[in-house]
Amino acid sequence: MKYKDKIFGFYELIRADKPIGTLLLLWPTLSAFLVLTEGNPDLLLITLFVLGTLLMRSAGCIINDYFDMEFDGSVDRTKNRPLVTGVIKPSEALVLFFLLIMTSCCLLICMNWLTIKVAALGLGLAIFYPLTKRFFAIPQLFLGLAFSWGIIMVSAAELNQINPISLVLFISCFFWILAYDTAYAMSDKEDDVKVGLRSSALTFGNRVVHFFISFHLIALGVWSWLGYQLNLHPLFFLSSLSWAFLIIYQYKLIRDYDRHRCFLAFKNNNWVGFSLFIGSYLGTSL
Repeated sequence: MKYKDKIFGFYELIRADKPIGTLLLLWPTLSAFLVLTEGNPDLLLITLFVLGTLLMRSAGCIINDYFDMEFDGSVDRTKNRPLVTGVIKPSEALVLFFLLIMTSCCLLICMNWLTIKVAALGLGLAIFYPLTKRFFAIPQLFLGLAFSWGIIMVSAAELNQINPISLVLFISCFFWILAYDTAYAMSDKEDDVKVGLRSSALTFGNRVVHFFISFHLIALGVWSWLGYQLNLHPLFFLSSLSWAFLIIYQYKLIRDYDRHRCFLAFKNNNWVGFSLFIGSYLGTSL
């Protein structure tokens, strides 16, 4: 095997060619920094969290592919993943996984004990989530916990406590993740049936669009309510307005259950995350 093929295999394994997952993790984390510190975050902590997010997302992709090797070969979308084709050996993937985890742990040296404890719980969620697709009717619930966990870590790192504001942010992010990963599950519905995996799209059946909209609206409502309670600058609510328009656009994409348009709806959530970050900046800095 060519050395170049091996390098590109690792590149694909950590999804470096698909940054959407990293961005969906980063936007709520960066927004939490701004909201929880009233626009005065610690720049060193932000840098460490950005690096940590990149590392942990890469590690999460590896462990997901490791657990799903037996299924991925039967699905058109995943049959060319490096662990399926043999470009990367399972042992090599695990070595890289542990290297990424250890590097992430090194970033915690600069943080307090509460953050370290919270990070340990987050790691457990990240490892456990891929397995839930085998036995839990709505594995998106666990993804919601794992992908929202950065907010709890920000609160621990910046404030040395988990305060009520961080929990409200966590709830909003959790329901947003349920929404966008349900759109993702809708795009994978046929493949999940084929290999016997579970998802919210399968569990909700013909009412999946209703649940998708409901999750979005709950997340949007909690987000907007928090901005009002904290008396943030009125420009904060531009993020709420943008989010509402994006919900309408995503509904139009998924309402016919076309798998390709459902995937576009999932990717469109990058703009939701970006609008949350801009709203957080405007709301706390003006």
